[in-house]
Amino acid sequence: MRRLWVVSYDVASDRRRARLAAWLLGKGDRVLESVFECAWSAEQMPAVRARLVQLIDPAEDHLRLAPVCAACREVSLADGRHRARQHTCLWVV
Repeated sequence: MRRLWVVSYDVASDRRRARLAAWLLGKGDRVLESVFECAWSAEQMPAVRARLVQLIDPAEDHLRLAPVCAACREVSLADGRHRARQHTCLWVV
């Protein structure tokens, strides 16, 4: 089962920031300039985290991955231009 993750970052280099954002754009929804919501399974997370760490410089940049439980998704609030989208779980059988 996939879980929603909030990915936020503060990246010093424009080039690294652009590469990180480009990679995340293919994986989830941009909800703020440096914040994405992505749905990944537990099995995907080691590879996802490894890829994200490759895209930053740990000495200069900051990356945060935070899981969002179903109960928290139900009560989360968003206002303004960027509104969080409803994430749907898909089952393939």
